Amino acid sequence: MGTWTALPGRVVHLRPTPEALAAAQAAPVDPGPPSFLQGDHLRAYAARRASGGTHRAWTGTATHLDGPFDGAALARALTQFVRRHEGLRTWFDVDPCTDGGAPVRHLVPADVVGFTAEPVPALSPAPGLSWDEWVTGHLTATFDAACRPDSWAPFALGAVVTDDGFGLFWGCDHAFTDGGSQLMVLSEIEELYAAELAGSDADAARGSSLSRPEPPPTVGSFLAHASAEHELAAATPPDAPQIQAWSAAVTAHAGKLPQFALDLGLPPGETAPVKIRSATLLDAAGLARMDELAAAHGARFTGAVFAGIALTDTRLTGADTWFGVTVVGTRGPGFETAQGWLCNFAPVTFPVPDGAGPAPFDAVLPVADAAFRQARKAAEVPVHAALGVMLAGGVLDPASLGSPQLISYLDLRRFPGVGRPAYDNGLHFTGEGRTANASLWVNRDHERLYVVTQTPDTPAAQAAVDRYLAELRATFAAAVAAPGAPGAGDAVRDERLEATGAGPVG
Repeated sequence: MGTWTALPGRVVHLRPTPEALAAAQAAPVDPGPPSFLQGDHLRAYAARRASGGTHRAWTGTATHLDGPFDGAALARALTQFVRRHEGLRTWFDVDPCTDGGAPVRHLVPADVVGFTAEPVPALSPAPGLSWDEWVTGHLTATFDAACRPDSWAPFALGAVVTDDGFGLFWGCDHAFTDGGSQLMVLSEIEELYAAELAGSDADAARGSSLSRPEPPPTVGSFLAHASAEHELAAATPPDAPQIQAWSAAVTAHAGKLPQFALDLGLPPGETAPVKIRSATLLDAAGLARMDELAAAHGARFTGAVFAGIALTDTRLTGADTWFGVTVVGTRGPGFETAQGWLCNFAPVTFPVPDGAGPAPFDAVLPVADAAFRQARKAAEVPVHAALGVMLAGGVLDPASLGSPQLISYLDLRRFPGVGRPAYDNGLHFTGEGRTANASLWVNRDHERLYVVTQTPDTPAAQAAVDRYLAELRATFAAAVAAPGAPGAGDAVRDERLEATGAGPVG
């Protein structure tokens, strides 16, 4: 979040109207269950709240839009947006969680939702604090206060307004959103805002102050998605192929879920403050070469991503089989643009033989691609169904559930907001709490392939992450290097040595 810059200006927050807040507090109970991931999150939140800890399990996005700022139009756009997305009209009573019970959902009726634009009193940064540092602190405080699952609204939208445009920021508690939702939220609000502005202009020409934009199309109900998820899990027998895929992978790896390839130096159960790390893996030319390489082996680009990670991990660990857990979207037909936590997890495992010929990437690529295709099939059933079977059967060590290594890959060119200013200018960020792991979030856009990871901010962990990222970059550099290219091997070798402090080798 600290990398987002907004020109100095006046800050405006979009807040629920008093009438909407009162209606939300009295919102009726909705009997449907939270999704599995929501339930995990809500129980963790209740435990953290009981212990007095800081809740930073929110995620957000920010962007910049040119043109005049109209707070009333933006408030109407947000109202339309929230009325459209049923999951954002919910909050949870988590008190029952403290006694082992289930959280209780409350659903705010769509017709009572309303927002208003409220200026934040002018504040000057403290001495020695830059404007950008003040903005980062302000956003953190704003999201800490608003982005929580036990009150409504569990999100916050605001703007930093200047003479020629405005920065737009959004944060939301993770129970109600995921990475895909965050990538779409501001472009959808931008579209609704543009419709409000156009409606206002047209009505003004007719002598009216009311805008009447076309109602937005309907989207899939996240509440229905959550109920369907539970029904599917209950109907899945223990010997289903999807369950067996999980059991086979976990059994082959000593009953444990994957961890980061290198020791991060934290004792079991200990966490540390988060430090966000990022590294470019391929530039535009490298992406073009990797596309050619994948096509030549009948593989998709996703297979290339997993081949590169697997080669790196096994080189560091000495293992001959790679096991990873990937994040898979569950946005089926009708849910493509829904706001919510529409994710599942799946096991990806395949052999990575030592010395797989002169071009190990070429040898592993089709195997990795086939393994990911199998993972997609395993993801057809909620992971919680598999976890229940494995825990009951003693297949899975419960201790490995705390902070497993996760891998996500997203092609950012394929989201509906591409080409809109809010999307193209956007930045995605997460709350920086504490972690014991370094999961990998790999993204592709038009210019590069890059990886982002939340890492423990300790010297030992950072040294391990330095080494890992250097090795990962080296793997991808070697994969796309032209065979026999002069100096290609030296470039790869220098990439690895950079993290050790040894410097280039002549």
